[in-house]
Amino acid sequence: MKIIGASPFPLTPVSTFVSNHRAMSKLLDGKTAIVTGASQGLGLAISTALCADGASVLLVAREEEKLAAAAAGLQDSGGQATAMVADVTVEGAADDIVAGALSEFGRLDILVNNAGVFVWKKLFELDYADWSRTIDTNLGAPFHMTRIAGKTMADQGAGGSIVNIASIHGQVGDPNVVAHCASKFGLVGLTKASADALREHEIRVNAIAPGSIDSNSLDRWGAGPNQKVTQADIASLAVYLVSDYSKSVTGSVIEMYGSTHSVIKI
Repeated sequence: MKIIGASPFPLTPVSTFVSNHRAMSKLLDGKTAIVTGASQGLGLAISTALCADGASVLLVAREEEKLAAAAAGLQDSGGQATAMVADVTVEGAADDIVAGALSEFGRLDILVNNAGVFVWKKLFELDYADWSRTIDTNLGAPFHMTRIAGKTMADQGAGGSIVNIASIHGQVGDPNVVAHCASKFGLVGLTKASADALREHEIRVNAIAPGSIDSNSLDRWGAGPNQKVTQADIASLAVYLVSDYSKSVTGSVIEMYGSTHSVIKI
């Protein structure tokens, strides 16, 4: 694992979208955040939105080149962003990531558990490796990140906020994605139990449960553009959940399905 610096990459299209459409209210001035799975897609959109509202963000992902480009794009647009190469499924990774954030920023206020995998296989098609990779990434990593980050926030004594990126598949079953369903149902349970465990420390834990996002693999169900939520939609909700506007919200799973729910066979 290592912290990587800036390089001259342009702002990504999703970053540009969020920057152009978010009022510079700076809801998160002085706050620091970790976002996992942040080199592209939804993780980058969330990182961009957090930076746009004043947070300092540690972007975490496995692919160094993409991660460097993502962090540099945010820096070029005026965001306070640092990148750390790490595999969240490796033992000890959570400790190293939180230590990296503390080294860079001096404190930790926000954690977004976004890193995830999606294995499109039915029950009899799944093997041990498929199952383990899915559970380790989608449930094991958020557990360890929540455990280490939550303890850090509790020791700081100033509260905090954790957001887990769940899924429609943490709400309804589907035979085509058995491992994914199991991991996301587990993540919903982790969200609720952690919210209760951390409530006394004024650390809030919530989850966002999207349906089909932009052009992801759920397209095979036939969801059209007007049936999906966008990455920017989810990023905006994430900002709300980590801001003081939601200081009374914890243990919630907020569904963002568009009209996808009606077109998925369950």
